[in-house]
Amino acid sequence: MHWQYRTLLFEFQKDGLLGDKYIDDEEVETLLNEQGARGWELVNVTMIQEGLLAFCKRAVNTTREVRQEDVQSPVATTNIVPDPMEPVSAEALQQQEREHIQRLEEQRRETMSAIEKDTVGEIKIF
Repeated sequence: MHWQYRTLLFEFQKDGLLGDKYIDDEEVETLLNEQGARGWELVNVTMIQEGLLAFCKRAVNTTREVRQEDVQSPVATTNIVPDPMEPVSAEALQQQEREHIQRLEEQRRETMSAIEKDTVGEIKIF
């Protein structure tokens, strides 16, 4: 059996400016149900600095088919399709996950920097 893997990042949200961080449980439930309907099985969840990182898998056929709807998902994902003839080590998957998380963090920093450039205090500059 060959597997396709996906990660889902549920970022912490803040309750107000100085409020506590939390995970929107309704968002998590909705997204996991959508992914389950597409054949993805949740296999693990871990807490990281940005929030929760969920790992999903599903069986993939040997033609290495990846559905278009999964590639263009608005969710932060990594589609890892193993070569049927080449085993994938846990270390390689972990490295790919670390690189994916680093890319997400860089995107978040760039977005926050762009947002901050357009504000003075709490005043938005148009």
